[in-house]
Amino acid sequence: MGAALTEARRIYERLWRKTGARLKSGRMRIDPLLRDKAGDGRRGVTLVARPDAGVRRKVGKFLREAAAICPRQHFYRPSELHVTVMAIIAGSEDWREEIHQLPACRAVLDRVLKNCGPFRIDFRGVTVSPDAVMIQGFPAEDVLSRLRDEIRAAFRKAGLGENLDRRYQTVTAHLTVMRFSEPAADWQRLFDFLQAHRETDFGMTRFQTLQLIWSNWYASAGVVRVMRAYPLKD
Repeated sequence: MGAALTEARRIYERLWRKTGARLKSGRMRIDPLLRDKAGDGRRGVTLVARPDAGVRRKVGKFLREAAAICPRQHFYRPSELHVTVMAIIAGSEDWREEIHQLPACRAVLDRVLKNCGPFRIDFRGVTVSPDAVMIQGFPAEDVLSRLRDEIRAAFRKAGLGENLDRRYQTVTAHLTVMRFSEPAADWQRLFDFLQAHRETDFGMTRFQTLQLIWSNWYASAGVVRVMRAYPLKD
């Protein structure tokens, strides 16, 4: 088992242990901007990996069941699901101060990704943070971890290192699938539902393409623009 995989397991388990009690009593962080996404000025540029159709179908079924329990929360559409490989320009209202660096960032990514091969992620189980419900992702090998390290090193060498890991260092390979937008909910029932899916198999994806996207905070389908696609070659 690789170090990155071991760390991911620890992070997911720690999140579940810390947040479970909060969830049962409804002490989650409600995102007020979800009620008016059009007024949310946060934008960013992110390198993402999209799960395949099989994973999207299984996650979609899970979300329909969750929506029947807590219908007024925010659920991601299957087409919006993604693994964040790296936030290139962190999503914020200050994106205009950094967008001028985008051509240089893209040039770095072009160099790094031309040598990157495909990688696999096993999507199994769910966890929860104070802000969101996530499908747990476990890379089948250390390719993703090495790629992230290569991107960080290349950005530092190009004098762009301050752009990355602005909020936290990206370690896991999860899919954010639900955010909390309404304080009134059957929280105990949601907790029981998520606990029943702690080990559910959502399938595996072999990622052969990455996308550089421009998006809002939620990667909403109506806002996302694919700036570049990067084929990953064997």
